[in-house]
Amino acid sequence: MVWCGLPFRYFLLASALAVAASAAAEPVPPSNGAWEFLRKQFYGDRPIGEIDETYLRVDAPRGTPDPAATPITLHFGKDAAGAIRKVRVIIDHNPSPIAATIGIEPGVAIDEMDLRLRIDRSTSVRAIAETSDGRLEMRSAWVEASGGCSAPPSAGGEGKTGDIRFRASPDGKALQLSIRHPNHSGFQIDPRSGDTIPPHYVSHIVLRAGDRKLLDVESGISISENPTLRIVSATPLGTPLTLDATDSKDAQFTATWNGVEARREPAAP
Repeated sequence: MVWCGLPFRYFLLASALAVAASAAAEPVPPSNGAWEFLRKQFYGDRPIGEIDETYLRVDAPRGTPDPAATPITLHFGKDAAGAIRKVRVIIDHNPSPIAATIGIEPGVAIDEMDLRLRIDRSTSVRAIAETSDGRLEMRSAWVEASGGCSAPPSAGGEGKTGDIRFRASPDGKALQLSIRHPNHSGFQIDPRSGDTIPPHYVSHIVLRAGDRKLLDVESGISISENPTLRIVSATPLGTPLTLDATDSKDAQFTATWNGVEARREPAAP
């Protein structure tokens, strides 16, 4: 069985580590046991750089106002923009610690990325970047939170599941993408029935400019409801931009933006 890209036994071990750290109730951050386990699984003994925040930096509120939608910003310095081919965002003590794996196509110079994450308890949030020449760089931020994965869903609002919106800055260098989707974590309770809501989340996103792929994102339950990604580039991303998304029930959503308005196509049958 697989849980958001990880074998279920990894999920159980990560959960056990989180419970053990919580039981200790120490007034200091918990150990790095969960991270060390994940590091070995994904990176083995490869060296990982952890200094020079002018190259890569993670910004997050130390005390999040909303653990179910915690804003995280990844900053890429001038030497990193265009040189990074993949970024994995890991939340050490979440039930599903791999929040997103973001593939960046060669030559796409992204200066900044913003995400909104579910944070289940106080934890380190890490960004591990892999450069085009195979080097690894990691930066992290400590976030104090509680209950982000089990927070009840919102009351709803306008729009249908799968609606996609584009919002760009006037100069075209910043673009916000949002997908209307419940992104149920599997830990939430239906307030009407008292039953657990099954997991249902956006699992894959691809962004293209014309025929050129820009980003390829694998995501899971640690992304907030109505997943949102904001990217900033030193140069305009170009149009038309097309976003294709797939969720955990294999529903497909797509929209194309020509710089004026978004167009949503119906889901594939």
